[in-house]
Amino acid sequence: MNGSVDLRQLAIDRSDDSRPARRAPRRHILTRYVMPGAIAAGFVALIAWSLHDVAFPPTPVTVSSVISVRAEHQRGGAPLFQAAGWIEPRPTPIRVAALAPGIVAELLVVDDQPVSAGEPIARLVKEDAQLALERSQADVKLREAEVDEAESNLAAATTRLEEPVHLEALLGESEALLAEVETLLKNLPYETQRAIARREYAELDYVGKKSIRTSIAARSVDAAKAEFDSAEAMVRELQDRQSALEKQQTALQQKRDAQQRQLELLTEEKKALGESTARLKAAQARLAQAKVQMAEAQLRLDRMTITAPVDGRIYQLIGHPGAKVGGDLTRAAAYDGSTIVTMYQPDKLQVRVDVRFEDVPHVSLGQPVEINNPALSQPLTGNVLYVSSEADIQKNTLQVKVAIDDPPPVFKPEMLVDVTFLEPEHAASPGESIDQRQLLVPAVAIHSSNQGDFVWIADHSERRARRQLVQTGASQGALIAIRTGLNLTSRVIVSSASPLQEGQRIAIGQDESRPTYAASAAAKRPQLSRLPVEGTP
Repeated sequence: MNGSVDLRQLAIDRSDDSRPARRAPRRHILTRYVMPGAIAAGFVALIAWSLHDVAFPPTPVTVSSVISVRAEHQRGGAPLFQAAGWIEPRPTPIRVAALAPGIVAELLVVDDQPVSAGEPIARLVKEDAQLALERSQADVKLREAEVDEAESNLAAATTRLEEPVHLEALLGESEALLAEVETLLKNLPYETQRAIARREYAELDYVGKKSIRTSIAARSVDAAKAEFDSAEAMVRELQDRQSALEKQQTALQQKRDAQQRQLELLTEEKKALGESTARLKAAQARLAQAKVQMAEAQLRLDRMTITAPVDGRIYQLIGHPGAKVGGDLTRAAAYDGSTIVTMYQPDKLQVRVDVRFEDVPHVSLGQPVEINNPALSQPLTGNVLYVSSEADIQKNTLQVKVAIDDPPPVFKPEMLVDVTFLEPEHAASPGESIDQRQLLVPAVAIHSSNQGDFVWIADHSERRARRQLVQTGASQGALIAIRTGLNLTSRVIVSSASPLQEGQRIAIGQDESRPTYAASAAAKRPQLSRLPVEGTP
């Protein structure tokens, strides 16, 4: 028996194996990897959540409940808060200005001097104004002379229109000339016959002397000849004069008719009357202008003396002697260049009060106030006029104007006073007490921001801090009244281990509402409680 074994015989040849191969078993990734990983992550998250309070502990806080106060007080007059104020003219200082430009010659008043309405305050240099007035007066006289001349011309034009004797004279002259020509025409035949007779006589005389020339002097013959020639010329002239006289007659007739028509129409006279009337009106208008200029010059001269517009006292001296006032380029601090002084009326004063922002909600129009000053024997009364529309960003205050009912003579502008704002009158009968309920919180719970006062409220359900804006009221010791923003169920945070943020997790500690602060409130208001009293609405 051969003891060697050939292991190669045990090998299986798979090269020609036609049987289907077996499928490899499927690996289950979900059960092997995903599910275990999810379970592990859940355990890690559970451990992290359980350790979150240890790693990030909530901020410990102390809360206080809102305290409800049922208070009985008399109708109005309770002090709310106090603020500082300054006396000032009401409603504004009275600015006394120079109504005409000029140079201040002299100042006639001093600070706080009493003056009456119309009393001189200052004088300006008036020489140039005086010269301007004199020039205007001379111009008025010149214009008056022009008016007199225009009135004379108008009177003459009216007379020439109503009684046109100059036209009648011209018409009469034309008629006389025409009559003369007509007479000449009428006598012309007779003159012609006379001239012919003279010519015939002269001809006979000349012929007779010429025939006896030898027996008479030659001079007589020449004279007869000249006489004959003259008579012949006269005859010819008279014969030619007929046509000339007829033409002259026609022309004179036309001239007469034209003058007659001119006398009827009176065109030139009416025109002259209208022109004279217009010249008179123009002269009167120029006179009126000159009078206006004279009045302006007189007014400017009068304005060289600045007078007080009302009864009062001098507040500030603005314009000094030698200063130029009234020009467009002249300016003074807080005033324009025409201001000489400012005035105030002692019976019309008010107080400019700087009220803190937290006290502004307690201010109302017509609210009574008390005004005190060391110079007063007892406080004065007043009321709120209005609240300014602009705050002081440096002092974080808002100006409130307070009227003084009866200002004493000792009060001067810019005096410092203490103003106490009182509770306004309530709608109740005289002597009747008013039942009010207020919500109070500790003063340490109030915080301030740009948006106003706010408190931190503890949200018990989510254990988080919530920021709530509130409107505060009067302070009562360690407590402050809350007008809006809270209710009786609110829990305010009075202290915390670190500064709080909106939505920050907190650990609520003890409630310090009644044990800590009730005594302070009870000293101010009776019947302190956090809930309404039975039997009250």
